[in-house]
Amino acid sequence: MYNTIIVEDDLMVSAILQKQLSRFSQLSLVNTFRRGTDALDFLQETPDAAELIILDYYMPNMSGIEFLSKLRETNKYIHVIMITSADEYSVIRSAMCSGICDYILKPFSSARLEKAINRFEAVMRLTRQPNVWTQDRVDALLNPHRHYSPELNSGDDYKSKAAKINPTTLAGIREYLKGVAGVKMPLPEISRGVGLSTVTVRRYMKHLASLGEVSITLDNKTGGRPSEIIEYTGTEEI
Repeated sequence: MYNTIIVEDDLMVSAILQKQLSRFSQLSLVNTFRRGTDALDFLQETPDAAELIILDYYMPNMSGIEFLSKLRETNKYIHVIMITSADEYSVIRSAMCSGICDYILKPFSSARLEKAINRFEAVMRLTRQPNVWTQDRVDALLNPHRHYSPELNSGDDYKSKAAKINPTTLAGIREYLKGVAGVKMPLPEISRGVGLSTVTVRRYMKHLASLGEVSITLDNKTGGRPSEIIEYTGTEEI
């Protein structure tokens, strides 16, 4: 069993991750943190407390990349799966250079998380075997994607599969937005208004933005995670 910690400032997302991780009998969740500094303090006091970290990028005071930089100063071997909405190449590249095990974009599917856990477990099995390192074992260590199901290598767009839109949910969100048309609102406020997680609402906002019904801007003045500001501008129906 592999001890795991979650570093995620959004309480709703953290709860979702805890529920998702409970499906994996090989994982044991030992702690959750909303701030990277708190997680680093925990790992400094108990460096062998965990084998796996589930990490967000947007967090107060310290980004996920800054967390990784500090982490690698003292702990070069703990595995990290980053789960975040940060889709900039510079962030992805920096995370890769910091030795992450996998990088998952929000919103994510249970199947994609399972692939990441399978990849982590495959690497752990290899590194815990005392056998001599043959080329086959080195290749498996460097390319554990062989443990993934083949759907990511098909010609289909995996992200579009993961981001399915439910017509009933879309209608409810659109109805709520029509009632506040022209008002600029932060994403969490809309999430509370429709009674859905921010991850789910963000997916539907991106869909409505692609239809030209909403505008999404980022407010970077709040510190930590940029605040997504939503304004409903259209009345298109699908």
